[in-house]
Amino acid sequence: MRSTFALRALVGAVGFLLLVAPAAAAPKDKAPKTVAGLPADKALALGERMYRQGILPSGDPMSSVVNGDVPVSGTAFSCLSCHLRGGLGSWEGGIVTLATSGARLAQPRYWKFPNLSPEERKDLDLRNTPPARPAYTDQALAQVILTGIDPGGRELHYVMPRYDLNRRDMAILIHYLRSLSAQISPGVDGGTIHFATVITDEVSAEDQQAMLVPMNNYVARHNQFSAGFGNRMYLGVGGNEMSGSYRRLALSIWRLKGAPETWDRQLEAYLGKEPVFALLGGISYGDWRPIHAFCERQKLPCLFPITDLPVVSDTDWYTQYFSKGYYQEGQAAARYLRGLDDSSATRRVLQITQDGPEGRDLSAGFRETMQELGQAPGPKQEQGTVKEIRLGKGEVSAASLRALIEQEKPTVVLLWTGAESFDAVEGLADQSNGPRFVFMSSRLVGAKLRSLPEKARAFTWFTYPYRDPKDEPNVSKYADSLLAGLTQRIPETRISTRTYSMIQVMLQGLMDMDRNFYRDNFMDRISMQRDQILPDYLRISFGPGQRYASKGCFIMQLGPGPDPQLIRKSEWVIH
Repeated sequence: MRSTFALRALVGAVGFLLLVAPAAAAPKDKAPKTVAGLPADKALALGERMYRQGILPSGDPMSSVVNGDVPVSGTAFSCLSCHLRGGLGSWEGGIVTLATSGARLAQPRYWKFPNLSPEERKDLDLRNTPPARPAYTDQALAQVILTGIDPGGRELHYVMPRYDLNRRDMAILIHYLRSLSAQISPGVDGGTIHFATVITDEVSAEDQQAMLVPMNNYVARHNQFSAGFGNRMYLGVGGNEMSGSYRRLALSIWRLKGAPETWDRQLEAYLGKEPVFALLGGISYGDWRPIHAFCERQKLPCLFPITDLPVVSDTDWYTQYFSKGYYQEGQAAARYLRGLDDSSATRRVLQITQDGPEGRDLSAGFRETMQELGQAPGPKQEQGTVKEIRLGKGEVSAASLRALIEQEKPTVVLLWTGAESFDAVEGLADQSNGPRFVFMSSRLVGAKLRSLPEKARAFTWFTYPYRDPKDEPNVSKYADSLLAGLTQRIPETRISTRTYSMIQVMLQGLMDMDRNFYRDNFMDRISMQRDQILPDYLRISFGPGQRYASKGCFIMQLGPGPDPQLIRKSEWVIH
Protein backbone atom coordinates (compact mmCIF):
# COMPACT_ATOMS: atom_id res chain seq x y z
CA MET A 1 0.00 0.00 0.00
CA ARG A 2 1.22 3.50 -0.76
CA SER A 3 2.75 5.66 1.95
CA THR A 4 0.72 8.58 3.37
CA PHE A 5 2.98 11.07 1.57
CA ALA A 6 2.53 9.27 -1.76
CA LEU A 7 -1.25 9.11 -1.30
CA ARG A 8 -1.48 12.83 -0.61
CA ALA A 9 0.63 13.57 -3.65
CA LEU A 10 -1.57 11.39 -5.79
CA VAL A 11 -4.73 12.99 -4.44
CA GLY A 12 -3.37 16.38 -5.40
CA ALA A 13 -2.39 15.18 -8.86
CA VAL A 14 -5.82 13.63 -9.42
CA GLY A 15 -7.48 16.85 -8.31
CA PHE A 16 -5.50 18.81 -10.90
CA LEU A 17 -6.19 16.25 -13.62
CA LEU A 18 -9.93 16.32 -12.98
CA LEU A 19 -10.13 20.08 -12.77
CA VAL A 20 -9.14 20.30 -16.40
CA ALA A 21 -11.98 17.89 -17.34
CA PRO A 22 -15.35 19.07 -15.91
CA ALA A 23 -17.53 16.54 -14.07
CA ALA A 24 -19.82 14.35 -16.13
CA ALA A 25 -22.86 15.57 -14.21
CA ALA A 26 -22.52 19.01 -15.79
CA PRO A 27 -25.11 20.16 -18.37
CA LYS A 28 -24.70 18.57 -21.78
CA ASP A 29 -23.42 21.76 -23.39
CA LYS A 30 -20.62 21.84 -20.79
CA ALA A 31 -19.93 18.12 -20.62
CA PRO A 32 -16.28 17.18 -21.03
CA LYS A 33 -15.16 16.03 -24.45
CA THR A 34 -12.26 14.08 -23.02
CA VAL A 35 -11.43 12.49 -19.68
CA ALA A 36 -7.90 11.32 -18.91
CA GLY A 37 -7.09 11.62 -22.60
CA LEU A 38 -10.06 9.50 -23.68
CA PRO A 39 -13.37 10.44 -25.35
CA ALA A 40 -15.86 11.05 -22.55
CA ASP A 41 -18.18 8.21 -23.59
CA LYS A 42 -15.26 5.77 -23.73
CA ALA A 43 -14.14 6.85 -20.26
CA LEU A 44 -17.71 6.45 -19.02
CA ALA A 45 -17.86 2.84 -20.23
CA LEU A 46 -14.50 2.04 -18.64
CA GLY A 47 -15.57 3.69 -15.38
CA GLU A 48 -18.77 1.67 -15.40
CA ARG A 49 -16.73 -1.53 -15.71
CA MET A 50 -14.53 -0.44 -12.81
CA TYR A 51 -17.57 0.26 -10.65
CA ARG A 52 -19.57 -2.83 -11.56
CA GLN A 53 -16.92 -5.48 -12.19
CA GLY A 54 -13.80 -4.20 -10.43
CA ILE A 55 -11.75 -4.28 -13.64
CA LEU A 56 -9.28 -1.55 -14.53
CA PRO A 57 -9.14 0.07 -17.99
CA SER A 58 -6.05 -2.09 -18.60
CA GLY A 59 -8.15 -5.23 -18.09
CA ASP A 60 -6.46 -6.11 -14.80
CA PRO A 61 -8.44 -6.45 -11.56
CA MET A 62 -8.57 -3.41 -9.30
CA SER A 63 -6.58 -3.91 -6.10
CA SER A 64 -7.58 -2.74 -2.63
CA VAL A 65 -7.29 -3.52 1.06
CA VAL A 66 -9.97 -3.89 3.74
CA ASN A 67 -9.65 -4.06 7.51
CA GLY A 68 -6.46 -2.07 7.23
CA ASP A 69 -4.22 -4.65 5.57
CA VAL A 70 -6.24 -7.46 3.95
CA PRO A 71 -5.72 -7.47 0.14
CA VAL A 72 -8.92 -7.85 -1.90
CA SER A 73 -9.34 -8.15 -5.65
CA GLY A 74 -11.80 -5.73 -7.19
CA THR A 75 -13.46 -8.56 -9.09
CA ALA A 76 -14.39 -10.17 -5.77
CA PHE A 77 -15.43 -6.95 -4.03
CA SER A 78 -16.54 -4.33 -6.57
CA CYS A 79 -18.13 -0.98 -5.77
CA LEU A 80 -21.47 -2.40 -6.93
CA SER A 81 -21.30 -5.12 -4.26
CA CYS A 82 -22.23 -2.65 -1.54
CA HIS A 83 -23.26 0.61 -3.21
CA LEU A 84 -25.46 -1.32 -5.68
CA ARG A 85 -26.10 -0.63 -9.32
CA GLY A 86 -27.92 2.66 -8.81
CA GLY A 87 -25.29 3.90 -6.38
CA LEU A 88 -27.77 4.72 -3.60
CA GLY A 89 -26.18 2.35 -1.08
CA SER A 90 -27.41 -0.61 0.96
CA TRP A 91 -27.58 -2.08 4.42
CA GLU A 92 -26.55 -5.52 5.57
CA GLY A 93 -25.41 -7.05 8.82
CA GLY A 94 -25.81 -3.74 10.64
CA ILE A 95 -23.53 -1.92 8.18
CA VAL A 96 -25.00 0.97 6.23
CA THR A 97 -23.33 1.74 2.90
CA LEU A 98 -23.82 5.37 1.93
CA ALA A 99 -24.77 6.59 -1.51
CA THR A 100 -22.06 7.19 -4.07
CA SER A 101 -24.32 8.55 -6.82
CA GLY A 102 -23.57 11.75 -8.70
CA ALA A 103 -26.44 13.73 -7.21
CA ARG A 104 -25.58 12.75 -3.61
CA LEU A 105 -21.85 13.34 -3.99
CA ALA A 106 -22.47 16.83 -5.36
CA GLN A 107 -24.30 18.06 -2.26
CA PRO A 108 -23.44 18.30 1.44
CA ARG A 109 -24.70 15.64 3.78
CA TYR A 110 -26.49 16.69 6.98
CA TRP A 111 -27.06 14.45 9.96
CA LYS A 112 -30.56 15.81 10.50
CA PHE A 113 -31.67 15.77 6.87
CA PRO A 114 -29.68 12.99 5.19
CA ASN A 115 -32.24 12.23 2.49
CA LEU A 116 -33.63 15.59 1.43
CA SER A 117 -33.16 16.60 -2.18
CA PRO A 118 -31.46 19.89 -3.13
CA GLU A 119 -34.87 21.35 -4.05
CA GLU A 120 -36.32 20.47 -0.64
CA ARG A 121 -33.30 21.95 1.14
CA LYS A 122 -33.96 25.32 -0.45
CA ASP A 123 -36.88 25.72 1.94
CA LEU A 124 -34.70 25.06 5.00
CA ASP A 125 -32.44 27.47 6.84
CA LEU A 126 -29.22 25.49 7.16
CA ARG A 127 -26.92 28.44 7.94
CA ASN A 128 -26.42 27.28 11.54
CA THR A 129 -26.44 23.55 10.72
CA PRO A 130 -22.95 22.26 10.01
CA PRO A 131 -22.90 19.40 7.50
CA ALA A 132 -21.60 15.94 8.35
CA ARG A 133 -19.47 16.48 5.29
CA PRO A 134 -19.37 19.10 2.53
CA ALA A 135 -20.05 18.30 -1.10
CA TYR A 136 -17.37 16.16 -2.67
CA THR A 137 -14.88 17.86 -4.92
CA ASP A 138 -13.01 15.63 -7.34
CA GLN A 139 -9.96 15.91 -5.12
CA ALA A 140 -11.99 14.89 -2.05
CA LEU A 141 -13.44 11.94 -3.96
CA ALA A 142 -9.96 10.77 -4.86
CA GLN A 143 -8.95 11.06 -1.21
CA VAL A 144 -11.85 8.98 0.13
CA ILE A 145 -11.34 6.27 -2.51
CA LEU A 146 -7.63 6.03 -1.72
CA THR A 147 -7.61 6.57 2.04
CA GLY A 148 -11.16 6.16 3.35
CA ILE A 149 -11.14 9.72 4.77
CA ASP A 150 -14.18 11.79 3.76
CA PRO A 151 -14.05 15.60 3.24
CA GLY A 152 -15.38 16.10 6.78
CA GLY A 153 -12.26 14.37 8.12
CA ARG A 154 -14.10 11.24 9.21
CA GLU A 155 -12.75 7.78 8.43
CA LEU A 156 -15.19 5.42 6.75
CA HIS A 157 -15.90 1.93 8.07
CA TYR A 158 -12.94 -0.45 7.86
CA VAL A 159 -14.83 -2.79 5.48
CA MET A 160 -14.83 -0.06 2.84
CA PRO A 161 -11.98 -0.99 0.46
CA ARG A 162 -9.15 1.48 0.01
CA TYR A 163 -8.35 1.30 -3.69
CA ASP A 164 -4.87 1.64 -5.11
CA LEU A 165 -5.48 3.59 -8.32
CA ASN A 166 -3.19 5.68 -10.46
CA ARG A 167 -4.36 9.15 -11.39
CA ARG A 168 -5.62 8.19 -14.86
CA ASP A 169 -7.75 5.31 -13.56
CA MET A 170 -8.99 7.50 -10.71
CA ALA A 171 -10.10 10.15 -13.17
CA ILE A 172 -12.06 7.58 -15.16
CA LEU A 173 -13.79 6.17 -12.07
CA ILE A 174 -14.73 9.61 -10.76
CA HIS A 175 -16.08 10.57 -14.19
CA TYR A 176 -18.45 7.58 -13.93
CA LEU A 177 -19.44 8.31 -10.32
CA ARG A 178 -20.40 11.87 -11.28
CA SER A 179 -22.80 10.45 -13.89
CA LEU A 180 -24.25 7.68 -11.73
CA SER A 181 -27.92 8.38 -10.90
CA ALA A 182 -27.27 12.06 -11.50
CA GLN A 183 -30.53 12.72 -13.34
CA ILE A 184 -34.02 11.51 -12.39
CA SER A 185 -35.17 8.74 -14.74
CA PRO A 186 -37.94 9.37 -17.29
CA GLY A 187 -41.53 8.73 -16.29
CA VAL A 188 -41.57 10.80 -13.09
CA ASP A 189 -42.86 14.33 -12.78
CA GLY A 190 -43.60 16.55 -9.80
CA GLY A 191 -46.69 14.65 -8.71
CA THR A 192 -46.98 11.39 -10.65
CA ILE A 193 -45.06 8.21 -11.42
CA HIS A 194 -46.01 6.88 -14.85
CA PHE A 195 -46.15 3.14 -15.52
CA ALA A 196 -47.36 0.94 -18.37
CA THR A 197 -48.35 -2.68 -18.79
CA VAL A 198 -47.93 -4.73 -21.98
CA ILE A 199 -50.59 -7.04 -23.46
CA THR A 200 -50.07 -9.08 -26.62
CA ASP A 201 -53.03 -9.54 -28.92
CA GLU A 202 -53.52 -13.31 -28.54
CA VAL A 203 -54.46 -12.95 -24.85
CA SER A 204 -58.16 -13.60 -24.22
CA ALA A 205 -60.42 -10.85 -22.89
CA GLU A 206 -60.97 -12.88 -19.71
CA ASP A 207 -57.25 -13.16 -18.99
CA GLN A 208 -56.69 -9.48 -19.77
CA GLN A 209 -59.33 -8.52 -17.24
CA ALA A 210 -57.89 -10.90 -14.66
CA MET A 211 -54.74 -8.77 -14.73
CA LEU A 212 -56.18 -5.31 -15.40
CA VAL A 213 -58.95 -5.31 -12.79
CA PRO A 214 -56.66 -5.71 -9.74
CA MET A 215 -54.12 -3.30 -11.26
CA ASN A 216 -56.69 -0.59 -11.94
CA ASN A 217 -58.35 -1.14 -8.56
CA TYR A 218 -55.02 -0.69 -6.83
CA VAL A 219 -54.08 2.45 -8.77
CA ALA A 220 -57.47 4.04 -7.98
CA ARG A 221 -57.15 3.15 -4.29
CA HIS A 222 -53.56 4.38 -4.13
CA ASN A 223 -54.40 7.71 -5.78
CA GLN A 224 -57.37 8.28 -3.51
CA PHE A 225 -55.20 7.58 -0.48
CA SER A 226 -52.23 9.65 -1.63
CA ALA A 227 -54.38 12.70 -2.37
CA GLY A 228 -54.98 13.16 1.34
CA PHE A 229 -51.27 13.64 1.96
CA GLY A 230 -50.49 16.06 -0.84
CA ASN A 231 -47.77 13.67 -2.03
CA ARG A 232 -46.19 13.73 1.41
CA MET A 233 -46.36 11.61 4.51
CA TYR A 234 -44.32 12.46 7.60
CA LEU A 235 -43.59 9.82 10.18
CA GLY A 236 -42.37 10.43 13.70
CA VAL A 237 -40.85 13.46 15.36
CA GLY A 238 -38.07 13.77 12.81
CA GLY A 239 -40.52 14.13 9.97
CA ASN A 240 -39.04 11.43 7.77
CA GLU A 241 -40.63 11.95 4.40
CA MET A 242 -41.91 9.15 2.18
CA SER A 243 -43.21 11.24 -0.69
CA GLY A 244 -42.04 8.74 -3.30
CA SER A 245 -44.49 6.02 -2.34
CA TYR A 246 -47.35 8.50 -1.98
CA ARG A 247 -47.14 10.18 -5.35
CA ARG A 248 -49.96 9.52 -7.75
CA LEU A 249 -49.64 6.57 -10.08
CA ALA A 250 -50.63 6.54 -13.75
CA LEU A 251 -51.01 3.26 -15.64
CA SER A 252 -51.17 2.97 -19.43
CA ILE A 253 -51.86 -0.13 -21.50
CA TRP A 254 -49.49 -0.89 -24.36
CA ARG A 255 -51.12 -3.39 -26.71
CA LEU A 256 -48.83 -5.27 -29.10
CA LYS A 257 -50.26 -6.59 -32.34
CA GLY A 258 -48.92 -8.81 -35.06
CA ALA A 259 -45.74 -10.86 -35.27
CA PRO A 260 -43.22 -10.74 -32.38
CA GLU A 261 -40.54 -9.33 -34.69
CA THR A 262 -42.65 -6.14 -34.95
CA TRP A 263 -43.05 -5.69 -31.20
CA ASP A 264 -39.79 -3.81 -30.77
CA ARG A 265 -40.91 -1.02 -33.11
CA GLN A 266 -44.29 -0.84 -31.42
CA LEU A 267 -42.70 -0.60 -27.98
CA GLU A 268 -40.32 2.11 -29.17
CA ALA A 269 -43.28 4.13 -30.45
CA TYR A 270 -45.15 3.76 -27.15
CA LEU A 271 -42.12 4.74 -25.08
CA GLY A 272 -41.27 7.67 -27.34
CA LYS A 273 -44.79 9.04 -27.06
CA GLU A 274 -45.20 8.34 -23.37
CA PRO A 275 -42.04 7.86 -21.27
CA VAL A 276 -42.72 5.62 -18.29
CA PHE A 277 -40.67 4.78 -15.24
CA ALA A 278 -41.24 1.02 -15.47
CA LEU A 279 -43.48 -1.70 -16.87
CA LEU A 280 -45.75 -3.40 -14.35
CA GLY A 281 -46.90 -6.95 -14.96
CA GLY A 282 -47.87 -7.55 -18.57
CA ILE A 283 -49.20 -10.73 -20.10
CA SER A 284 -48.47 -12.90 -23.13
CA TYR A 285 -49.05 -16.55 -24.02
CA GLY A 286 -45.89 -16.59 -26.12
CA ASP A 287 -42.19 -16.07 -25.55
CA TRP A 288 -41.44 -12.92 -23.52
CA ARG A 289 -38.02 -12.57 -25.18
CA PRO A 290 -38.79 -9.61 -27.53
CA ILE A 291 -40.15 -7.52 -24.65
CA HIS A 292 -37.28 -8.60 -22.40
CA ALA A 293 -34.74 -7.54 -25.03
CA PHE A 294 -36.43 -4.16 -25.45
CA CYS A 295 -36.30 -3.52 -21.70
CA GLU A 296 -32.61 -4.43 -21.56
CA ARG A 297 -31.75 -2.07 -24.39
CA GLN A 298 -33.87 0.80 -23.04
CA LYS A 299 -32.81 0.16 -19.41
CA LEU A 300 -36.49 -0.04 -18.53
CA PRO A 301 -37.56 -2.09 -15.49
CA CYS A 302 -40.28 -4.71 -16.03
CA LEU A 303 -41.79 -6.16 -12.87
CA PHE A 304 -43.25 -9.68 -12.83
CA PRO A 305 -44.83 -10.21 -16.27
CA ILE A 306 -47.35 -13.03 -16.52
CA THR A 307 -45.48 -15.49 -18.71
CA ASP A 308 -44.46 -19.15 -18.56
CA LEU A 309 -41.64 -18.45 -21.03
CA PRO A 310 -39.26 -16.00 -19.35
CA VAL A 311 -35.75 -15.36 -20.57
CA VAL A 312 -33.26 -17.36 -18.49
CA SER A 313 -30.09 -15.32 -18.10
CA ASP A 314 -27.38 -14.89 -15.48
CA THR A 315 -26.49 -11.38 -16.59
CA ASP A 316 -29.60 -9.49 -17.74
CA TRP A 317 -30.91 -6.94 -15.28
CA TYR A 318 -34.14 -5.14 -16.05
CA THR A 319 -36.88 -7.81 -15.85
CA GLN A 320 -37.89 -9.38 -12.55
CA TYR A 321 -39.70 -12.69 -13.12
CA PHE A 322 -41.70 -14.83 -10.74
CA SER A 323 -39.61 -17.85 -11.73
CA LYS A 324 -37.69 -19.45 -14.59
CA GLY A 325 -40.94 -20.98 -15.81
CA TYR A 326 -40.82 -24.37 -17.52
CA TYR A 327 -37.02 -24.33 -17.34
CA GLN A 328 -37.28 -24.39 -13.55
CA GLU A 329 -39.48 -27.50 -13.59
CA GLY A 330 -36.82 -29.30 -15.61
CA GLN A 331 -34.25 -28.19 -13.04
CA ALA A 332 -36.37 -29.51 -10.19
CA ALA A 333 -36.74 -32.94 -11.79
CA ALA A 334 -32.97 -33.18 -12.22
CA ARG A 335 -32.19 -32.15 -8.66
CA TYR A 336 -34.81 -34.47 -7.22
CA LEU A 337 -33.52 -37.49 -9.15
CA ARG A 338 -29.90 -36.76 -8.28
CA GLY A 339 -30.87 -36.51 -4.62
CA LEU A 340 -32.36 -40.01 -4.43
CA ASP A 341 -30.57 -42.46 -2.15
CA ASP A 342 -30.76 -45.16 -4.83
CA SER A 343 -28.39 -44.02 -7.58
CA SER A 344 -29.46 -46.93 -9.80
CA ALA A 345 -32.80 -45.18 -10.27
CA THR A 346 -31.20 -42.73 -12.70
CA ARG A 347 -28.80 -45.03 -14.53
CA ARG A 348 -30.88 -44.85 -17.73
CA VAL A 349 -32.74 -41.61 -18.36
CA LEU A 350 -34.84 -40.96 -21.47
CA GLN A 351 -36.08 -37.42 -22.08
CA ILE A 352 -38.94 -37.20 -24.60
CA THR A 353 -39.67 -33.64 -25.62
CA GLN A 354 -42.58 -32.32 -27.63
CA ASP A 355 -41.73 -29.63 -30.16
CA GLY A 356 -42.44 -26.12 -28.94
CA PRO A 357 -40.99 -23.55 -26.54
CA GLU A 358 -42.41 -25.29 -23.47
CA GLY A 359 -40.69 -28.58 -24.26
CA ARG A 360 -37.53 -26.68 -25.21
CA ASP A 361 -37.34 -25.01 -21.80
CA LEU A 362 -38.25 -28.13 -19.81
CA SER A 363 -35.61 -30.25 -21.54
CA ALA A 364 -32.96 -27.51 -21.30
CA GLY A 365 -33.57 -27.07 -17.58
CA PHE A 366 -33.20 -30.80 -16.97
CA ARG A 367 -30.23 -31.33 -19.29
CA GLU A 368 -28.20 -28.35 -18.10
CA THR A 369 -28.83 -29.11 -14.44
CA MET A 370 -27.82 -32.76 -14.87
CA GLN A 371 -24.63 -31.59 -16.55
CA GLU A 372 -24.01 -29.20 -13.67
CA LEU A 373 -24.51 -32.08 -11.23
CA GLY A 374 -22.13 -34.35 -13.12
CA GLN A 375 -24.37 -36.49 -15.31
CA ALA A 376 -23.83 -35.68 -18.98
CA PRO A 377 -26.01 -36.52 -21.99
CA GLY A 378 -24.68 -39.11 -24.45
CA PRO A 379 -25.58 -40.45 -27.87
CA LYS A 380 -25.89 -43.96 -26.48
CA GLN A 381 -27.92 -45.21 -23.57
CA GLU A 382 -24.86 -45.85 -21.45
CA GLN A 383 -24.65 -46.04 -17.68
CA GLY A 384 -25.31 -42.59 -16.19
CA THR A 385 -26.22 -40.80 -19.41
CA VAL A 386 -29.32 -38.96 -20.56
CA LYS A 387 -30.75 -39.61 -24.00
CA GLU A 388 -33.06 -37.06 -25.61
CA ILE A 389 -35.70 -37.65 -28.27
CA ARG A 390 -37.66 -34.78 -29.78
CA LEU A 391 -41.10 -35.51 -31.22
CA GLY A 392 -43.72 -33.47 -33.00
CA LYS A 393 -47.09 -32.72 -31.46
CA GLY A 394 -49.34 -35.76 -31.46
CA GLU A 395 -46.51 -38.22 -32.09
CA VAL A 396 -46.65 -39.75 -28.61
CA SER A 397 -49.08 -42.67 -28.78
CA ALA A 398 -49.41 -45.78 -26.65
CA ALA A 399 -47.70 -47.83 -29.34
CA SER A 400 -44.85 -45.37 -29.97
CA LEU A 401 -44.14 -44.92 -26.27
CA ARG A 402 -44.09 -48.68 -25.66
CA ALA A 403 -41.70 -49.11 -28.57
CA LEU A 404 -39.34 -46.47 -27.21
CA ILE A 405 -39.37 -48.10 -23.79
CA GLU A 406 -38.60 -51.50 -25.31
CA GLN A 407 -35.71 -50.05 -27.30
CA GLU A 408 -34.10 -47.80 -24.69
CA LYS A 409 -35.05 -49.63 -21.46
CA PRO A 410 -34.93 -46.45 -19.33
CA THR A 411 -35.31 -46.37 -15.58
CA VAL A 412 -36.63 -42.80 -15.82
CA VAL A 413 -38.75 -41.21 -18.54
CA LEU A 414 -39.21 -37.46 -18.70
CA LEU A 415 -42.30 -37.01 -20.83
CA TRP A 416 -42.56 -33.31 -21.57
CA THR A 417 -45.96 -33.44 -23.29
CA GLY A 418 -49.52 -32.49 -22.40
CA ALA A 419 -52.46 -34.44 -21.06
CA GLU A 420 -53.05 -35.96 -24.51
CA SER A 421 -50.30 -38.47 -23.59
CA PHE A 422 -52.13 -39.84 -20.53
CA ASP A 423 -53.46 -42.89 -22.40
CA ALA A 424 -49.93 -43.68 -23.57
CA VAL A 425 -48.63 -43.40 -20.00
CA GLU A 426 -51.42 -45.69 -18.76
CA GLY A 427 -50.24 -48.29 -21.27
CA LEU A 428 -46.91 -48.54 -19.45
CA ALA A 429 -48.60 -49.93 -16.35
CA ASP A 430 -48.69 -53.41 -17.87
CA GLN A 431 -45.24 -53.29 -19.47
CA SER A 432 -42.91 -55.64 -17.63
CA ASN A 433 -39.75 -53.63 -18.26
CA GLY A 434 -41.37 -50.26 -17.80
CA PRO A 435 -39.61 -47.28 -16.13
CA ARG A 436 -39.61 -46.74 -12.39
CA PHE A 437 -40.44 -43.06 -12.83
CA VAL A 438 -42.34 -41.08 -15.45
CA PHE A 439 -42.06 -37.33 -14.94
CA MET A 440 -44.50 -34.82 -16.43
CA SER A 441 -44.97 -31.08 -16.04
CA SER A 442 -48.09 -30.09 -14.10
CA ARG A 443 -48.06 -26.71 -15.81
CA LEU A 444 -47.90 -28.25 -19.30
CA VAL A 445 -50.61 -30.79 -18.46
CA GLY A 446 -52.78 -27.97 -17.12
CA ALA A 447 -56.32 -28.31 -15.79
CA LYS A 448 -56.57 -31.98 -16.87
CA LEU A 449 -53.89 -33.06 -14.38
CA ARG A 450 -56.34 -34.94 -12.15
CA SER A 451 -57.66 -36.97 -15.10
CA LEU A 452 -54.52 -39.13 -15.21
CA PRO A 453 -55.77 -42.76 -15.22
CA GLU A 454 -55.44 -44.40 -11.81
CA LYS A 455 -53.32 -47.26 -13.17
CA ALA A 456 -50.59 -44.76 -14.06
CA ARG A 457 -50.51 -42.82 -10.81
CA ALA A 458 -48.12 -45.09 -8.90
CA PHE A 459 -45.19 -44.35 -11.22
CA THR A 460 -46.10 -40.88 -12.58
CA TRP A 461 -44.62 -37.86 -10.89
CA PHE A 462 -45.38 -34.20 -11.58
CA THR A 463 -43.19 -31.15 -11.26
CA TYR A 464 -45.36 -28.63 -9.42
CA PRO A 465 -43.99 -25.07 -9.15
CA TYR A 466 -46.67 -23.68 -6.84
CA ARG A 467 -47.64 -23.92 -3.19
CA ASP A 468 -49.34 -27.11 -2.01
CA PRO A 469 -53.01 -26.74 -3.14
CA LYS A 470 -54.41 -27.51 0.29
CA ASP A 471 -52.45 -24.59 1.78
CA GLU A 472 -53.03 -22.08 -1.01
CA PRO A 473 -56.50 -20.70 -0.09
CA ASN A 474 -55.17 -19.34 3.21
CA VAL A 475 -52.80 -17.06 1.29
CA SER A 476 -54.63 -16.35 -1.98
CA LYS A 477 -57.66 -14.95 -0.15
CA TYR A 478 -55.77 -11.69 0.41
CA ALA A 479 -55.91 -10.96 -3.31
CA ASP A 480 -59.71 -10.76 -3.11
CA SER A 481 -59.44 -7.18 -1.87
CA LEU A 482 -58.44 -6.06 -5.39
CA LEU A 483 -60.88 -8.16 -7.41
CA ALA A 484 -64.01 -6.01 -7.15
CA GLY A 485 -65.62 -5.79 -10.58
CA LEU A 486 -64.00 -8.94 -11.97
CA THR A 487 -67.03 -10.71 -13.43
CA GLN A 488 -65.35 -14.04 -14.17
CA ARG A 489 -62.76 -15.54 -11.85
CA ILE A 490 -60.59 -18.43 -13.01
CA PRO A 491 -58.25 -19.20 -10.09
CA GLU A 492 -56.43 -21.87 -12.08
CA THR A 493 -54.79 -19.27 -14.31
CA ARG A 494 -53.25 -17.56 -11.25
CA ILE A 495 -53.30 -14.28 -13.18
CA SER A 496 -55.11 -12.17 -10.57
CA THR A 497 -53.18 -13.61 -7.65
CA ARG A 498 -49.82 -13.10 -9.39
CA THR A 499 -50.88 -9.53 -10.21
CA TYR A 500 -51.68 -8.99 -6.54
CA SER A 501 -48.18 -10.24 -5.63
CA MET A 502 -46.59 -7.93 -8.19
CA ILE A 503 -48.41 -4.98 -6.64
CA GLN A 504 -47.16 -5.82 -3.15
CA VAL A 505 -43.56 -6.01 -4.32
CA MET A 506 -43.93 -2.82 -6.37
CA LEU A 507 -45.38 -0.91 -3.42
CA GLN A 508 -42.55 -1.96 -1.12
CA GLY A 509 -40.06 -0.99 -3.83
CA LEU A 510 -41.57 2.49 -4.09
CA MET A 511 -41.42 2.97 -0.34
CA ASP A 512 -37.81 1.83 -0.13
CA MET A 513 -36.85 3.89 -3.15
CA ASP A 514 -38.10 7.02 -1.36
CA ARG A 515 -37.63 10.03 -3.68
CA ASN A 516 -34.63 8.62 -5.46
CA PHE A 517 -36.40 8.07 -8.76
CA TYR A 518 -33.77 6.16 -10.69
CA ARG A 519 -34.72 3.01 -12.53
CA ASP A 520 -31.65 1.09 -11.38
CA ASN A 521 -32.35 2.14 -7.82
CA PHE A 522 -35.92 0.81 -8.11
CA MET A 523 -34.53 -2.61 -9.07
CA ASP A 524 -31.91 -2.34 -6.31
CA ARG A 525 -34.57 -1.67 -3.69
CA ILE A 526 -36.59 -4.67 -4.85
CA SER A 527 -33.48 -6.84 -4.59
CA MET A 528 -33.07 -5.75 -0.94
CA GLN A 529 -36.57 -6.83 0.12
CA ARG A 530 -37.06 -9.55 2.68
CA ASP A 531 -38.61 -12.90 1.74
CA GLN A 532 -42.35 -12.57 1.30
CA ILE A 533 -45.25 -14.99 1.69
CA LEU A 534 -47.57 -14.20 -1.21
CA PRO A 535 -50.06 -16.20 -3.31
CA ASP A 536 -49.11 -19.07 -5.61
CA TYR A 537 -45.46 -19.63 -4.70
CA LEU A 538 -44.22 -21.14 -1.46
CA ARG A 539 -41.71 -18.35 -1.02
CA ILE A 540 -40.74 -15.17 -2.86
CA SER A 541 -37.15 -14.20 -2.15
CA PHE A 542 -34.77 -11.57 -3.44
CA GLY A 543 -31.09 -10.70 -3.56
CA PRO A 544 -28.71 -8.40 -5.42
CA GLY A 545 -28.81 -9.28 -9.11
CA GLN A 546 -31.37 -12.08 -8.60
CA ARG A 547 -34.11 -11.92 -11.21
CA TYR A 548 -36.21 -15.04 -10.42
CA ALA A 549 -38.09 -14.67 -7.15
CA SER A 550 -39.53 -18.17 -6.68
CA LYS A 551 -36.60 -20.55 -6.61
CA GLY A 552 -38.13 -23.96 -6.11
CA CYS A 553 -40.67 -26.58 -7.07
CA PHE A 554 -42.48 -29.53 -5.48
CA ILE A 555 -42.56 -33.07 -6.83
CA MET A 556 -46.15 -34.40 -6.57
CA GLN A 557 -48.15 -37.55 -7.20
CA LEU A 558 -51.89 -38.04 -7.56
CA GLY A 559 -53.75 -39.95 -4.89
CA PRO A 560 -56.40 -42.60 -5.55
CA GLY A 561 -60.06 -42.20 -6.39
CA PRO A 562 -62.23 -40.22 -8.80
CA ASP A 563 -61.31 -36.89 -7.20
CA PRO A 564 -57.60 -37.40 -6.47
CA GLN A 565 -55.58 -35.02 -4.37
CA LEU A 566 -52.00 -34.00 -5.05
CA ILE A 567 -49.58 -35.62 -2.60
CA ARG A 568 -46.20 -34.06 -1.94
CA LYS A 569 -43.29 -36.39 -2.59
CA SER A 570 -40.55 -33.86 -1.88
CA GLU A 571 -39.72 -30.78 0.06
CA TRP A 572 -39.35 -27.52 -1.87
CA VAL A 573 -36.67 -28.45 -4.43
CA ILE A 574 -34.44 -25.39 -4.74
CA HIS A 575 -32.93 -24.71 -8.14
